[in-house]
Amino acid sequence: MRSLGPRLEIAVSLTILMVGAAVVAAMHLTWPEPRLPAMAYSVSSGESGMQQLKPFEINDISGAPVELLPGAEGERTVRLSNPNPVAIIIESLSAVPGQPLDATQQRVEECPAGVLTVVPLTDVVEIPAGGAVEVTMQVQVAEDVPAECAELVFPLTYSGRAKHA
Repeated sequence: MRSLGPRLEIAVSLTILMVGAAVVAAMHLTWPEPRLPAMAYSVSSGESGMQQLKPFEINDISGAPVELLPGAEGERTVRLSNPNPVAIIIESLSAVPGQPLDATQQRVEECPAGVLTVVPLTDVVEIPAGGAVEVTMQVQVAEDVPAECAELVFPLTYSGRAKHA
């Protein structure tokens, strides 16, 4: 193999290092921001130094399903539990319907998830340390419900945000 000479070897080495550094810099500039999990908490800048909150629990305890009659409204009772040693304030709570499932737990594509809407909770709710609170969320059924939606179950994915009280 033929030698490039000391000056050319140094120039080639520096070029390779600079290209590598440029690639790493570009990766950091374009790296996506980390996303908060669905049940994350935001702590305002005024609360720095306070302990990190544990996620609050969200449990749908309604029991009976909402009937899928066109234009119908129903309610979901949701229990919010605070595992923290301090009181928390729920800033937001929402539920997103998923693709409906039949009795065999198979997805029914002919019945869109958008047939069902859960109105987000707008009231501020305080939960004492180690306590629980039950809230009611309104469910609305679209006016044009396809016949394929009869007897289906819509899975709901709840999410919310809280902060120190």
